[in-house]
Amino acid sequence: MTDVVHLTASVFLFARFGSVWRMCVIEHPRIGGELAPGGHVDEGESPEQAAVREVLEETGHRARLLAPPAPADYPHPLLPSAWHVADIPAAADSRASQRHLHRDHIFVGVADRPLSPTAEPEHPARWVLATDLPALDIPHDTLVMGSALFEAIESAAALRHPPAYDETLTAQLLARQETDQAVRLLPAAERGEDWGEQMRRVDRDNTAWLREVIADRGWPGRALVGPKASLSAWLIAQHADLDPDFQEQCLELLAAAFTAGDVDPQHAAMLEDRVRLARGRRQLFGTQVRPDANGIQIPVPIEDPTTVDERRALWGFEQTLAEYVQHFQGADR
Repeated sequence: MTDVVHLTASVFLFARFGSVWRMCVIEHPRIGGELAPGGHVDEGESPEQAAVREVLEETGHRARLLAPPAPADYPHPLLPSAWHVADIPAAADSRASQRHLHRDHIFVGVADRPLSPTAEPEHPARWVLATDLPALDIPHDTLVMGSALFEAIESAAALRHPPAYDETLTAQLLARQETDQAVRLLPAAERGEDWGEQMRRVDRDNTAWLREVIADRGWPGRALVGPKASLSAWLIAQHADLDPDFQEQCLELLAAAFTAGDVDPQHAAMLEDRVRLARGRRQLFGTQVRPDANGIQIPVPIEDPTTVDERRALWGFEQTLAEYVQHFQGADR
């Protein structure tokens, strides 16, 4: 047994693609094959900090680490930490001239926006299904742990302590949705010269109100306000175009709620498209359309349009992009 021990951190990184979970693996440039992202804990770092840094560097994704499993009725919030610690034999490398041990801190994390990485990855990375694992060129320990974690990820990512249903907040959200739609659906013949300013005034008021709500309560998902009012919260965020920074903040919260299964997947997809366009990027799901020079509604440019219908199906859209555009009725989205 060697006395040389290096602290490392590995992350089994998962993401919800609509209703399907996938796990991220990287192609390792030095040892070959595919691995869970991870690496050495640098001086001054905690294993948790190293885990998040390594995932960002190697995959381009921001990892949100999950707390280890606990009894459902455990009353206290648990902090994200390693699920396991294992001593793994390692060959000599650039950090050690002899065989040594990696004391590996094994984390489980999620990427809430798996189609929108925040940085360029150092290594090729891809998202795989549970059924893909046996055919991959991965170490046996990664296969064993990854297979087990696929079984656990749904409950691990769910809300640990769902909030009590808030009837008052539910009613307020529904009322604000009614105001939002009343001005937008006003018949063209009844719209005065100040109609655009009326809509902007409603949006500013709703945006300011929602900002206070999420600062106090977090994202109003199904557990807190039910499915109808959860839609209302998404609609307010969808129409917060006058404050793109806040709109993106809403998307981050909504995406985390989507990972937890607390919001409609299509709401996360539509707000993702809206925010990407506001940031000068191409949309992913083709939910945003605009009139062309002839007044015909067409999709705003799409990232990787050849696979857009696959993404739409995963996120629960019943129509293909062509069907969606064909049947688009002109309602504001």
